[in-house]
Amino acid sequence: MQFNGETLFREDPVIHNLIAQGELKGEIKGKLIGLKEAILDLADDLFSSQIMAQIQQAIAPSQDIQQLKKFLRQLVQLSDEQEVSALLTECFPLPGEIKGMQDAILDIASDRFSPEVVAHVQQTIAPSQDVQLLRKFHRQLVRLPDEQDVSALLSQCFPIS
Repeated sequence: MQFNGETLFREDPVIHNLIAQGELKGEIKGKLIGLKEAILDLADDLFSSQIMAQIQQAIAPSQDIQQLKKFLRQLVQLSDEQEVSALLTECFPLPGEIKGMQDAILDIASDRFSPEVVAHVQQTIAPSQDVQLLRKFHRQLVRLPDEQDVSALLSQCFPIS
């Protein structure tokens, strides 16, 4: 009896799923590499080697295709290197910056509002990876007169999708 491996691969759902997952991972990795190369090629044509190095350092660890696409779309519109630095900070916050903003928000909420409101704030901001949005929320939170306004601000800044 001759064993046909190709038939086994097509018929066995476990093996088929493993192959499909591997193909998907490879496709995603290829997209990430392609986007990063496009960003670096564009930056190399437009900006100094210092900015180029900052861009390379910022995008290297990114695994977020949508964030890289957003950065590329905005990068093509820039000509000033200071604008590029600001865009890098916006799109690729430093490690710990998001956690730092979340901690600052929770510090203010803990000082001013009830534990229930603090828990609601924490639950709402925990999944956010948008440092600009967290900063905006923080600035507005410090100006709220009372805790009744916190829920509305949370809904405004972090709408439920």
